[in-house]
Amino acid sequence: IFAWSGAFRKRGELDNLPELVNYADQLEAACFDTLNEGIVTKDLANLMEGVTPQVKNSADFIAAIRERLEKRLA
Repeated sequence: IFAWSGAFRKRGELDNLPELVNYADQLEAACFDTLNEGIVTKDLANLMEGVTPQVKNSADFIAAIRERLEKRLA
């Protein structure tokens, strides 16, 4: 996800598209929101500190990020 958000940000900077830069920033923030709430995939669960991880499959993890991204963009 961060590879894509970085590419979106760079493209927005090159094409002078502040909306795309903002989208990239909000996408990354939504990822961090999700992780900070303890929602992770199995491979990340053992790395969590300070929260009890809620292990999700990949599709549910992406859905959780999407939900937070939509709230940020509303």
